Amino acid sequence: MTNHEIDKLMKRIALGDMAALEELYRNMSKPVYFYALRLVGDPVAAEDVMQDTFVSVMRSSGTYNAEEKGKAWLFTIAKNKAADIIRKRSDLVSGGEIEDVADRRDFTTQSDNSIAVTNLLNQLSKKERDIVTLRLFGDMTLTQVSKELDIPKGTVFWTYSNAVKKLRRYYTGGEKDEK
Repeated sequence: MTNHEIDKLMKRIALGDMAALEELYRNMSKPVYFYALRLVGDPVAAEDVMQDTFVSVMRSSGTYNAEEKGKAWLFTIAKNKAADIIRKRSDLVSGGEIEDVADRRDFTTQSDNSIAVTNLLNQLSKKERDIVTLRLFGDMTLTQVSKELDIPKGTVFWTYSNAVKKLRRYYTGGEKDEK
């Protein structure tokens, strides 16, 4: 989905058109979910982030500025929602109110494909994961990724290319590199 298409949908959503919200959700929920999963590392929390993101989209549709670049705007909302969850989680952990959060993850709701993708992405460095996640699941161009992450275009192109090569090697059972 292009930024222009998101802009059109946002105008309709601001006017109360729920069909436009459904269309935006249908096209962007999966990329937002995978982006959130990369940030929070928990499928249930990622689902919460994704849902909260679209609730925020609906609520703030009237203030959306078409020049904000729709995809980056959506991912910024998701990033902020993920940060909220991480903050709450760390408050709970530091407060001693729950045991180890990582032990409480319920991966049974994740599909086998989702687990495989997450495992593959975990073989990459954080910078590589961020670039690949935005490019593939965020459906952003490498130029857009460069702007979103504030990394030079050449570095993004080179890092993405190397990350894809690593993923191919990992997927086919080739030798694993150090992160």
